[in-house]
Amino acid sequence: MTELNYLYGIEQFGDADQIVARQHIVKALGEQDVRIEVLATSVNPIDIKTRMGLGFVAAQKKANDFMGLGYDVYGRVTAVGSKVTGFTVDQYVIGMVGFAHHPGCYAQQVDAHCSEIIPLIQKENPAIAGLCLSGLTALQALQCVPADLDVPIYINAPTGGVGHLALQLAQLEGRKVVALTTRPNHELLARQDVEVMDYARFLSTRRAGQLLDLVGGDKAIELVDNLTAGSDVVTVPTISKEQLCEHAKRKQINAQGMVVTANCDDLNKLYRAYRSGKLTVHMDKQFALSEVADAHRYMQNGGHSGKVIILA
Repeated sequence: MTELNYLYGIEQFGDADQIVARQHIVKALGEQDVRIEVLATSVNPIDIKTRMGLGFVAAQKKANDFMGLGYDVYGRVTAVGSKVTGFTVDQYVIGMVGFAHHPGCYAQQVDAHCSEIIPLIQKENPAIAGLCLSGLTALQALQCVPADLDVPIYINAPTGGVGHLALQLAQLEGRKVVALTTRPNHELLARQDVEVMDYARFLSTRRAGQLLDLVGGDKAIELVDNLTAGSDVVTVPTISKEQLCEHAKRKQINAQGMVVTANCDDLNKLYRAYRSGKLTVHMDKQFALSEVADAHRYMQNGGHSGKVIILA
């Protein structure tokens, strides 16, 4: 009997209405792959940008071809490839799968290379799906910034998926963390017991230190203009990365972009912090897999905080 898998993605770029469900025949399992029943995934900004036709992932899509969306997976192993070790059927796993050029975790099941996932100790809250791409991005972005505990690190968009995890991770490292935000009274920031600063206050005087930029564009340039020479900037949004880095370097500010990579050591580090209670994934809202389009609309409205989770 032919096995089918429902996968959500796009054939045409555009708004959330372009998201469609397609049935695909399940292919033979690769010898180093693990087949996962998807229990939860999450929405990341790159999913929305790709759907809209923006960024380097969208650029590879051929006209009218179907492209699945989604990179995060929390699920249960249903089969393992012939050369896979360390994973067993019925084990729970998480991972960032298919990044960047093969998204497809908005699905009932997904095949992941064994190097993209880690086993979990037990069944977890579906919010853990939000630990993968966002957590890896936060951790690896911080690794790009020297751990100078004597200067502040300003993190913008601190109530977002990457931002709220980056705040916690930076605090765990003992850094002087400042949440730079348009929502200084947000309850998520109050719960994290972190110094909060709105943009007006930040711009009221020149600042020295480090900036982890999760916003990009004109706002990031405005913030960089307010930093003193010798400061450090790491920017995550890829669309404005080159412009921002060139602008910063002209002002003698150290700047670099970063793109997240699948790394099981990093993911295990995140999971240990999660299990110990030192790192919390805030689940703002959850949607069913059939409501992926609604999840995208909700995120684009700009009022969300933490992670938007999709239950498969």
